[in-house]
Amino acid sequence: MTTHNRASIPLLSLDAIAFDSETTGLDTGKARMIELGAVRIVHGEVDEAQSFRERINPGVPIPPDSQAIHGISDADVADARDFTAVAGDFDDWRQNSVLIGYATGFDLAMLKRERELAGLDWQQPRSLDVRFLVNLLAPNLPDFSLDTIANWAGIEIHERHSALGDAIATASIFVALIPKLREHGIRTLAEAERA
Repeated sequence: MTTHNRASIPLLSLDAIAFDSETTGLDTGKARMIELGAVRIVHGEVDEAQSFRERINPGVPIPPDSQAIHGISDADVADARDFTAVAGDFDDWRQNSVLIGYATGFDLAMLKRERELAGLDWQQPRSLDVRFLVNLLAPNLPDFSLDTIANWAGIEIHERHSALGDAIATASIFVALIPKLREHGIRTLAEAERA
């Protein structure tokens, strides 16, 4: 499929996955990924049966302040595979899907860093950030945290601060945004990227 044709695909028909990561910290230059989660969006519906969730051994201790947020300890990842092993499975599962995320820049920076550390090629994937899309639609929200956005969109978050739980919430928010975006003249991937 050509880039032009792919860009003109309606958001409702987009081959997309929502994804999220949990990490050892918030500094993308130093943190390591410890969990990667994703869920497929099919014809404008979240398909939880098509999900990806994997713990990752970062090869470094997980700081206590990070453990307090996501609840993942060193013992939880001691027997997990490293990112190099997980990356191939994620790539095969994801294929060419557009990535949907919340604060996507962080998770993409983490994917890039982990791939570079593993000696794997990095190519910036097509992506959309629900936080930016909500900012267009509801600029007067008190803040743009995932919890506030989910509440605004009428989405209940399960397993908050787990990669798959946050990915499912992000996917549900994106699906809820599609008709609202359409009302603002944003119907295709290209229009959403431009917005």
